[in-house]
Amino acid sequence: AGVLMAWIVMFARVLGMVALLNPALLKPLLWPFGAMLAVNMGFAGWHYVRSLSDAGHQANTMNEVPLKNPFSLWAATKFGLLFAVVLLMVEVARRSFSTAGLMYVAVLAGTTDVDAITLSMVDFARDTSQLGIAAQAVVAGVLSNTVVKAGLTVVLGSRGLARRMIIATGAMMAAGLLAIWLA
Repeated sequence: AGVLMAWIVMFARVLGMVALLNPALLKPLLWPFGAMLAVNMGFAGWHYVRSLSDAGHQANTMNEVPLKNPFSLWAATKFGLLFAVVLLMVEVARRSFSTAGLMYVAVLAGTTDVDAITLSMVDFARDTSQLGIAAQAVVAGVLSNTVVKAGLTVVLGSRGLARRMIIATGAMMAAGLLAIWLA
């Protein structure tokens, strides 16, 4: 439930960035993000309710997670460099390749971070004729990021967690892809 709730926050954060920086891009993102959010909320709610019965058994096994300063200069520098690389890759893909090249860039960028590709597509979609392509790229980046995170939970988590994450991720991806295809 916690992993899925974190993904819900990621979806909401991406939509919030888009709404603030390029509201025109928000409209083509609403169907795929709405579908992915609905699926994730359903699975998160279901797992949360199921976990309530197990809460007493798991309370003694909880460990504290060490926190890091999110405002560190190193973190900001790494994000700035990643953003610059993604912007460069988007421009090279736009000039040299077809739309497919831009999707490859989005998927590649999404493996590490959704913010850089989202911000790049917000800028790319300033040309309103590119709204559909930009929306597809944002969805591709988010799906790529989600697959990587699901892969990490499969590799690092228990078998039970792996099974639950594979099912939830597959359903969420199917909902998002179907919604973008229908839109």
